[in-house]
Amino acid sequence: MSKPEGSLTSAQHEIMAAIWKNGEKGATVAEIWQTISGKRRVGRTTILNLVDRLERRGWLTRRDPRKTLPLSGGTRP
Repeated sequence: MSKPEGSLTSAQHEIMAAIWKNGEKGATVAEIWQTISGKRRVGRTTILNLVDRLERRGWLTRRDPRKTLPLSGGTRP
């Protein structure tokens, strides 16, 4: 995996932490949303948009490009 672009906002870091918590298994958007919505109010589309941005910037990788998920996170900063 190449070096991701830019740094993470607190919301993006929260998403990455939810993925890293699952280890090699990765996480689906639904799993990420469930983890974060247990702590604070957030919409699924908000999580989906942030995940899409993280993927475009190289922070996330889809395990199988033909499937929607799960996602795996790069190395921790």
